[in-house]
Amino acid sequence: MSVARSLLNIIYNRRTIRKFRPADIPEEILNMIVEAGQRAPSYYQAYSFILVSDKEKRKALEDICEAKYISNASAIIVICSDLNRVSKMFSYLTPNHILTSDEYPIEIIHSIFETGLATQNMIIAAEVLGFGTALLRCVLSEAERVAALLELPKGVIPIVLLCIGEKDEIPPKRPRWPLHIVFHKNKYREPNPYEIANYVEESSEMYDQEDHLIKYKGILMKYKDYLTMKVERTKDTEKNCEKLSKFLRKVGFKI
Repeated sequence: MSVARSLLNIIYNRRTIRKFRPADIPEEILNMIVEAGQRAPSYYQAYSFILVSDKEKRKALEDICEAKYISNASAIIVICSDLNRVSKMFSYLTPNHILTSDEYPIEIIHSIFETGLATQNMIIAAEVLGFGTALLRCVLSEAERVAALLELPKGVIPIVLLCIGEKDEIPPKRPRWPLHIVFHKNKYREPNPYEIANYVEESSEMYDQEDHLIKYKGILMKYKDYLTMKVERTKDTEKNCEKLSKFLRKVGFKI
């Protein structure tokens, strides 16, 4: 029971770390973290992990993500959904397999889900070993540039970038939806307008009290306004989304 509680404490107290101490991570530790990712529930293991140690490529990823703290991480790993290797395995079994057609998006969804499960295991493993992590989704938003940088073949797309390193900060607990809103019983319950507004306003106030945007992005604005700006539908966002969708279709990720 004490071991179980210790693991739950690690999960409950995990924080995204954006300030890392300069330190190296031994290769055997990185291997342990990646192997923990492989132990996640999976059927095809439709993922690949790319450790980026080249200084120029690390700088390129920092520029793509507009996140300077990437350079301070001891290890940065681009985690990809990989249908290339899976397709080769299917071809070994039969030339007429389901990935020869784009009519089966379920395999794509499963590959992304498996990639997420492996990523979570890696994050928890890093925490258990005393390291902090930060997860960035920018590599998917800029999938075409990242694919070119890392020479990804067709069927492989970057999903997230995982930074790992020694913690140099202890951030406060981040807001989450109340359990009764995300945990349904027997049927889905629609959240009411008050619950939505209450969560947005309270969580935004918590970020503002922390000076979150000033601390990590150098931006002086209310978090609610920043969130609105990020999700607002504009001509630029539509153009970027269409460009990304076109690239994903081109490399075999048509959903």
